[in-house]
Amino acid sequence: MFFSQAGARPQMWEVSPSEHKKWVEVFKACDEDNKGYLSREDFKVAVVMLFGYKPSKIEADSVMSSVDPNTSGNRKLIFNTFIQ
Repeated sequence: MFFSQAGARPQMWEVSPSEHKKWVEVFKACDEDNKGYLSREDFKVAVVMLFGYKPSKIEADSVMSSVDPNTSGNRKLIFNTFIQ
């Protein structure tokens, strides 16, 4: 899932099995403690691993609040949301 701007609707696309596998591997690598979710900092590392781009705190917060709008403070990106 990719968000072009805060509050934007997610753009969905089909991924190949190899791309899906890569996303799963990146999630697992960034979720070192096997918490089942990525923190903002974990998410930033995942974006670097997948796209070679380090998002700013504001960009990461924007994405995190888009996928988890009902919480404040420490937002979490769960596995199923990450690979959608």
